[in-house]
Parts: sequence; structure tokens; C-alpha cells
Amino acid sequence: MIEKLSFSVLFGAIMSRFIALLPGTLLGLAVGWYVGYTRPVAIHQRELLQEYNEVRDALHMTDKQMADAGRKIPQFMEDMKRADETVAVVALSAFRSLEEGDVDDAKKSLAWHVGSYYRLYHEKGGDADTLAAIEDAARQYPAIAAEVAKQ
Repeated sequence: MIEKLSFSVLFGAIMSRFIALLPGTLLGLAVGWYVGYTRPVAIHQRELLQEYNEVRDALHMTDKQMADAGRKIPQFMEDMKRADETVAVVALSAFRSLEEGDVDDAKKSLAWHVGSYYRLYHEKGGDADTLAAIEDAARQYPAIAAEVAKQ
């Protein structure tokens, strides 16, 4: 026959098991916190995550947008390389013209590039400061004014 256990006996058995398991659980939590939170790798990961969040927030982007942008970085770097090559070729051409004493050719080459930027971007989202500088230069220099006026 099964005897009915009194509440106090049942409660005492549960409490004795709880008290026996409590120190092990607390020790496990303490060791887990120490290993997971204070180790250099975890600290470094938190720092990287904080930096990522700051960049994402500054750019007003979602995580998905950040991931998409990350995939486009190689193309962005290649585009920057091409733009830098163009600037180097233009500067080299102007430098050679100046070294050869052909100031007018250097001015013409540089003015063409200034005018080209203006024609391409003055109504299509060009940098406002750059466009304002070109317009100011066009008021001062007839060669730039002529290039800007071309269609």
C-alpha cells in the first residue's frame, strides 16, 4: 500500500534536492560568465559589434543594407581605382604640357574636364560644392565659362 506523504516530507525532499543543486548551478553560471564575458575574444567581439553599430547608425542603414553594401565593396574599390587613374592621366597630361611650355594646351585640357563634369552632373545630382566652385570659376575664367556653356 502506498502511503500518502505529508506535505512537509515532500517539501523537505524537494528543498534538499534544490539546496544540493544550487551551488553547482551558481558555480556553472559564474564560470560561464567569466569565460564568456571577460575573455579577450569576447571583449574584442563586443568592441567590433559596437563599431559596426556606430557605422550602421551613422549611415542610417539596416543590417541587410550593410550586408548588401559589403558585397559591393570590391566593385566600389575598382571604381575608385578607375577614377584615380583618370585623375592621374589628366594631371600627367597637364603636367607634360606645362613642362613643355604649352600653358594654353594645359588650360584647355583641364577646362575640358571641368566642363565635362559640369555638363554631366549639374542637373543629375552632382556635388553641390563642386558645382558651385565650377560656376564661380566660370565667372572668373573665360575658358571654363566656354566649356561649361557647351552642349
